[in-house]
Amino acid sequence: MKNTMIEGLSVSAGLSIGSTFVLRNVPFETTGDRINEGQVDTSLSRIAEACAKVSRDLGGYADSEAESLRHMLEGPLFHGGIVDRVGSGQSPEDAVVQTTQDLMVIFGESPDPVYRSRAEDAEEVGRRLFRTLHGLSTPILSAERPVILVTDEMTAFDVTRLRADCVAGIVTERGGATSHFAIVAKQLGIPAVSGVRNVFDVIPDEAQCICDPGHGKVIVEPDESAVAEAQGRIAKAKAAKSSLAHLAGRKTVTADGVPVNLWANITGPNDVQPLIDAGASGVGMFRTEFIFEGDEAPSEERQSYIYGDILKRTPGPVIMRTIEAGGDKIIPYLAGDPEENPNLGWQGLRMCLDMEDLFLQQLRGMLRASTEGDLWIMFPFVSALWELQKCRELVSKAHSQLEAQGVPLGRYKVGIMIEVPSAALMADEYLKDFDFCSIGTNDLTQFTLAADRMNPKVARWYDPFHPAVLRLIAMSAAAAGRAGKPIGMAGDMASNPLSIPFLLGLGLEILSVTAPKVAAVKQTILSVDSRWAKEMARDALKLSSTEAVREFFQAKLEDIL
Repeated sequence: MKNTMIEGLSVSAGLSIGSTFVLRNVPFETTGDRINEGQVDTSLSRIAEACAKVSRDLGGYADSEAESLRHMLEGPLFHGGIVDRVGSGQSPEDAVVQTTQDLMVIFGESPDPVYRSRAEDAEEVGRRLFRTLHGLSTPILSAERPVILVTDEMTAFDVTRLRADCVAGIVTERGGATSHFAIVAKQLGIPAVSGVRNVFDVIPDEAQCICDPGHGKVIVEPDESAVAEAQGRIAKAKAAKSSLAHLAGRKTVTADGVPVNLWANITGPNDVQPLIDAGASGVGMFRTEFIFEGDEAPSEERQSYIYGDILKRTPGPVIMRTIEAGGDKIIPYLAGDPEENPNLGWQGLRMCLDMEDLFLQQLRGMLRASTEGDLWIMFPFVSALWELQKCRELVSKAHSQLEAQGVPLGRYKVGIMIEVPSAALMADEYLKDFDFCSIGTNDLTQFTLAADRMNPKVARWYDPFHPAVLRLIAMSAAAAGRAGKPIGMAGDMASNPLSIPFLLGLGLEILSVTAPKVAAVKQTILSVDSRWAKEMARDALKLSSTEAVREFFQAKLEDIL
């Protein structure tokens, strides 16, 4: 049926046209299933047939990449390990999972970066083989034929494989605007729509599709006029992006010469070069939980290597947020018992303080890397003074442990995130023993307005332009000013040009945004007079409705651009 419009929730801005690939998920985990001796030959035949199909499918990759993956697929460690396990009575599926996980650990802990990269090859071919055994296809992500991924929920593995040149768009049933996949999609500039009910029933495989987060919808098999309208909007957006490219090399200052630190959010080492190319000068938030995804926590040495690599390549400071798992960020081996209200439960700093060994390991990994650049350590989800006192104790403990080992240490700062209303209200007290703070508007909005940011049904209640949220931000900025401590923002609000004059008017010194948003945010900063912004912020704080705030911000932005 032509021009079928499906409503959803915008989770990553943009617009795209492409062919769909329906990605059905199956948990990549062992089940304990066993086979008897009489089933071994049949099981080995299934493995051989699945390997042959995976090998054929890899033809869609570039020659060098396909060769590397086939080498893993056919090698004695991978293929031989699976055959041996099947011979000992494991089901083919369990044999693939167990062999893959073992090789990922072996390769991943190697000090040799070339050898470590083989862990990714093992996971790629292992998951492909596993899905093939289950009768499911896996996309070959190619820049020659970008696809729109359609799935119930993006897995952590699928998120790590996203590439802007290969994935035109994403449509999911689950996952809010601040879920892991949405965060990565925003950083890569991939349009994404979530909240599509019964997604596998309403969107077929290999269908022409328009992914339109701007209007919160997906159009399946669009007619010619819909395609033409979308192509026009895409061309206009590309032209606007090109017109801002020259700003990458300009210093970020207001119209009256006040410097502003325009930094970027990252999820790992691969995000450093895009932020530099975009014109950002530092990392305003490294979401370290992304390197903890998998079957077990990375070692202290592995963490130190990753942190050091990022510090070395970043031209300015790097704010590393300690692991924030739990709530809507599920890492299986760190997950506790199911909770009725997970966003109000055992997550973030609360989890870390209960898992002191894991927390100390991460702190030591960061401190080991402190000689490589300008390290700022930041604690998330703080809600009580005793938590901060404990954090200070643990940083000192980690520091002393490394000194005792003779590990050279550089200078570093320690700060906090303000993303719980109590932290905004208590900011004066919280900042006494810390070097900086950063406002996380995604959680601050959620907790202030009692609106789950992952739930499409309450999306209209979740709005960072609510006057209550603005006043908590202003309260935090005033406290930082009194303490003489730098204050920044790393939530979605910092990436929205509508917000920029208000935030600058409050005195925020650091804005951390996704790399694709750097140019637009810089353009706005360059157009703002800081004295005008202060008056504008005072006027905005007098408004009493979200609608009035949005209209006021829009009118002020139009005045200066």
